[in-house]
Amino acid sequence: MKLYGYWRSSCSWRVRAALALKGADYTNVPVHLVKDGGQHRRDEYRAKNPMQQVPFFEFDSPQSLPWGLQLHGLAQSVAIIEYLDELLPAPSLLGSSPVERARVRWLTEMINSGIQPLQNLFVMQELNRVAPEADSKAWSAAFIARGLDALEATVRGEDCAFLAGTKPSMADVCLVPQLYNARRFNLDVSAYPRLSAVEAACLELEAFQVSHPDQQPEAEG
Repeated sequence: MKLYGYWRSSCSWRVRAALALKGADYTNVPVHLVKDGGQHRRDEYRAKNPMQQVPFFEFDSPQSLPWGLQLHGLAQSVAIIEYLDELLPAPSLLGSSPVERARVRWLTEMINSGIQPLQNLFVMQELNRVAPEADSKAWSAAFIARGLDALEATVRGEDCAFLAGTKPSMADVCLVPQLYNARRFNLDVSAYPRLSAVEAACLELEAFQVSHPDQQPEAEG
């Protein structure tokens, strides 16, 4: 298995953390989003993922789908993590009951759909293109704060160690990279005590430590 990703990409970190929690072996393939005009824009990478985003998870061998398609891999971090959870069921990152899995997906999508796309590199670059006078970092920071405010309110008062229970879930592997990004956008995460406590619990685990951007071989200072 190969994981194509960028060391500081929050979506790539999600999948690295999930793989580490599962104890899975894989090969890391760096795709730099800035060098050479963005290596994700190269023809050979676009052939894997036409959206030209990271991560991309490549199978050891093509997988056959019922309608005859030979699938070589998966894009989109949440789809990859859900695939890994079925491929490697222990430890579960979604939960055991329908309502538990729905709750994990709910919290996950607050980050995945409600925050991350609005602080994506392409979105910021496009904003700078169409409105050169705009402060794209401040614009994105406003959406991060709005989403984290809502997430904090959603989980406030719960006494479990993680976002959705006593063990890390898909929601947690999305939360930790998002808080890392929030700091890069100069947000004060102490405004989110419940989220900060969950982050601290996650970062005590080896899976989150080894998957941290600063621990990647290609990390830049």
